Amino acid sequence: MLIPQRVLGAIRPTLSVAVLMSLAATTAVFAATPFLLPATSRQFGVAVSTVGWMSTTQLAGFVIASWVGGRFLRPVRTTFIIGTVIGIAANIGSAVAPNFPVLAATRFVSGLSLGLAAWFAWQAAFGDNAKTGDAAVVGPLIGVVLAPAVALSLDAVGLRAVFAAMAVLMVLPLLFAGQIDRRMRLRPHESRHAATRAARVILVALGLITFGGSSVFVYGAAIGEELDGLSAVTVSLVYSGNAIASIPAARWRGSRGPAGLWFILTAVAAFGMAFSRSGVVFAAALIGWGFVFFMGVPATFALLAARSRFPEERAGDAQAVMAVGRVFGPLLGGALLASGSTTSLALVSAGVLVGAAAMLLYIDRDRFVVPTRLRHSVDAT
Repeated sequence: MLIPQRVLGAIRPTLSVAVLMSLAATTAVFAATPFLLPATSRQFGVAVSTVGWMSTTQLAGFVIASWVGGRFLRPVRTTFIIGTVIGIAANIGSAVAPNFPVLAATRFVSGLSLGLAAWFAWQAAFGDNAKTGDAAVVGPLIGVVLAPAVALSLDAVGLRAVFAAMAVLMVLPLLFAGQIDRRMRLRPHESRHAATRAARVILVALGLITFGGSSVFVYGAAIGEELDGLSAVTVSLVYSGNAIASIPAARWRGSRGPAGLWFILTAVAAFGMAFSRSGVVFAAALIGWGFVFFMGVPATFALLAARSRFPEERAGDAQAVMAVGRVFGPLLGGALLASGSTTSLALVSAGVLVGAAAMLLYIDRDRFVVPTRLRHSVDAT
């Protein structure tokens, strides 16, 4: 329990430790999913493409909780505690699930907890560059050690013990719940405000980004092991490389440039992972994905905040639409993998990401337009 506190102290976060610990637990559950799919397939005798429903139901719960949280709940201590307790109960249920349908149901409940935790953290960070960086860096920091730990734990103690460990992990944020205010310091808006046209386009782009990306990323472990012939430990180390590459990107304090350009590079990484049967290409694509994706997401959040009249209201919307993309992405990826068409998976996922990148570049087009006065000055010379 002391290690997470020391890590958070070292990076001097601007968000409370309670919020960051909750976000860390949420990230750990999501980051473990690619490794849980093959193990769940073996445990319950279900095809990998079918096991993708476990991720889908969890993300469905995430979508519902993110949407509800942003509209009907207040970010106070009671909400924080209830959301965390739901996650603990869900993971205990997963550890004792007698069959796959029951397991999928418990993952839906887990998704409700994860959605509340993500909404709670991002509503506190949205629109603030430093806080956004602190929230974004949690995932990479956890991912560095989590991937090898999950891979080794699945071999050593099995799937059910890993779910039990997740339940224990979800307890940690409760130790810091006293940091969360019992009441809101500011009076909330009495009514929601509609998103601007530009904000709606950005939200659609975020949904497409996670839709196209998750169709490949969530099956990364299965692709690396079953199609590229890599060992589970090797794949876990590559995932750690992905997390390490994400850290400097998430903590970047300078200009990130146009968000859309980073997702064009993400499309290249997705294509390489799905299309190539080379372990070297797989590793390079997955590690590169970590850097470019975490350069792009905060840049997109900043663009969304800049194009919104009420940025704090868009935080829950952003998390919800990204989760929607993650719900349907694995379904697409599972269907294409089941048909044996990895080439189609590569083309579709990359195409969706490029389309989303184009939408972001269009909204951010002012960055590429020479101001009229400067253009006339240049023409005159």
